[in-house]
Amino acid sequence: MTHSLSEICAQLNTIGHRRLLVLSGETLWIDEKLNDIRSSILGDWVTISPSISQGLAGSQAHTLLGQEFLHAIFDAREGLHCEALAILAGTLKAGSLLVLCTPPQNQWATTPDNDSLRWNEQGGMIATPNFVHHLQRTINLQPEVLIWQQGDEPHFCLLQDDSPWQPPSGQATPAQQHALEQLLSADLGVWGVIASRGRGKSTLAGMLIRGWQGECWCCAPSRAATQTLEQYAGNSLVFWSPDELLHYCNSGGEISADWLVIDEAAAIPSYILRQLIEYFPRVLLTTTVDGYEGTGRGFINKFCAQLKNFTALELNEPIRWAMNDPLESWINQALLLEEPQSREKRSLLWQIGSVTQQQLISQPRQLQRFYGLLTSAHYRTSPLDLRRLLDASRQQFKIVKSETDLIGALWMVEEGGLESELSWQIWAGIRRPRGNLVVQSLAAHSYFPEAAEMFSQRVMRIAVEASYRRQKIGLQLLEQQRLTAINQGADFLSVSFGLTPELLCFWQCAGYQLIRIGSHLEASSGCYTAMAILPLSLSAKALCDKATNYLSRDIFWRNDLDAFNLMISEQQQLMEADWLELVGFAYYHRPLAASCAAIQRLLLEYKESLPLLSLHFHASYSINEICQQWGLMGQKAWLKQARAEVRDVILHQRPELVMTVAIP
Repeated sequence: MTHSLSEICAQLNTIGHRRLLVLSGETLWIDEKLNDIRSSILGDWVTISPSISQGLAGSQAHTLLGQEFLHAIFDAREGLHCEALAILAGTLKAGSLLVLCTPPQNQWATTPDNDSLRWNEQGGMIATPNFVHHLQRTINLQPEVLIWQQGDEPHFCLLQDDSPWQPPSGQATPAQQHALEQLLSADLGVWGVIASRGRGKSTLAGMLIRGWQGECWCCAPSRAATQTLEQYAGNSLVFWSPDELLHYCNSGGEISADWLVIDEAAAIPSYILRQLIEYFPRVLLTTTVDGYEGTGRGFINKFCAQLKNFTALELNEPIRWAMNDPLESWINQALLLEEPQSREKRSLLWQIGSVTQQQLISQPRQLQRFYGLLTSAHYRTSPLDLRRLLDASRQQFKIVKSETDLIGALWMVEEGGLESELSWQIWAGIRRPRGNLVVQSLAAHSYFPEAAEMFSQRVMRIAVEASYRRQKIGLQLLEQQRLTAINQGADFLSVSFGLTPELLCFWQCAGYQLIRIGSHLEASSGCYTAMAILPLSLSAKALCDKATNYLSRDIFWRNDLDAFNLMISEQQQLMEADWLELVGFAYYHRPLAASCAAIQRLLLEYKESLPLLSLHFHASYSINEICQQWGLMGQKAWLKQARAEVRDVILHQRPELVMTVAIP
């Protein structure tokens, strides 16, 4: 017996569940059905779509965090933004439908997906058949999913579970009450409520604010994200944006709050969180760690694990909807969001092997385990990585299998092989094509455009099951990849990582040599980005020797890397590489951060000819202060004048370089 969507929604409201409706067909047919559905079923119908009126773009989905809606539409006809889909599903309350609009099912896998422009490192929009087939498999395996295809009569069945559901009464559940009692009696420390969507994390935070006798401040990525929290807090919320609060604290502002409540904490850069926590006697972090808010399970395994006096609180049962919710079940399977179960060490034997992309995805359990290892080990693994893993090109994979399970994963991305002309344009700041992370950075921010012309392989992710770590399995994985890369004719292997003493030691043990350190803290890890390479060919070994030498000269000018005991060179006379860097700064678009070491060496000899740069680097004036003093209209005007200063020195000292460095 088939039922109408109105009957479906009536049952959902009674039993506290939510369901997915997949609407597949041509554009006009889908638009017509959407109009019929929205007119016959009352609801918020919040929409993520590039073409439907009043729809949000996928990149704007984060503005929905912390809010609740009844019914929603996700338009995937032109592309599927995974993080946006997860966020939207998490905002829906009991009784809701999520309508997923797709091209006709038999055409979906071959339809170009505009979301691929975000992660396809080879450039251009591509179809994503592997991801689509994965989604179609999860749709077909779940009988609770409603499917309506153009040309077919829909057969909508009610759920078999029809037990009545009691919606939240506004009072704390037993789990919330237990957590609340601990928080209200806390003297000092950092507390974390880290759970899946709909578990009442923000509600608990609001109850803490209402029940606390003293003062509480709240911080979140946006004021809109605190809607639920504010509802339960009862009083007017003392809200700060993360940047505003950090500036206030760092400036010596008076802190009268007993608690700092940080809602949606994983969406805030960890280096900001780390600083904020130090200013308050008690801190409550609430967040999910499924990757679509900005940070994956590494938030628990790395960030929270490093905090002093940290206590984790658990909220497992959903509150916004009933247990065994069909929509949550489908989202977890489709985007592999469920946390993998930790395996106990059962075997001393394992073997390393290579797998192709097709072999990886043809076995759903193997794919889930491979991806699960990555999410457990890394801050930044997110559903976007799942899309890249399934459909991007120029990738290689290795796995480690014990007798019973997959315990290690290595994900490599091929880079380089660019034309000389393009490599020099990247060096000059004229072009920045998509992809080739390490080799482009070595060209754009370091001294080596030739690195982009070589063939290399970058370590995208490496992970080993926790119970099998400290046995050098990761090092053996990398050694096997080194042998593979030699046979494939690669020039070098590379890696980009957040610089910590532990990670630096690991990569050095694997034979990788540090050749670049970024100048800004990376948002998710709070570390400087480091890049290292393992040279394989003679040309790469020569490049590596030069790069390590140049890095030791540049580190001389930094005072923020003392913890790493890096080699520092006292040799600061201008070299040919410095003059080339200065030409790039003066005549092209090399950024100041890339050229600052060469500029400071130039200042040692020609300080009087470089007044603006001298004020900044020697007198430590900020660029804004210099602009005010010299009457310059902002930082762009200062940079233009600074380039002109260097250009004048080059014309007087090395005019021949201007002719020899000609970028097409």
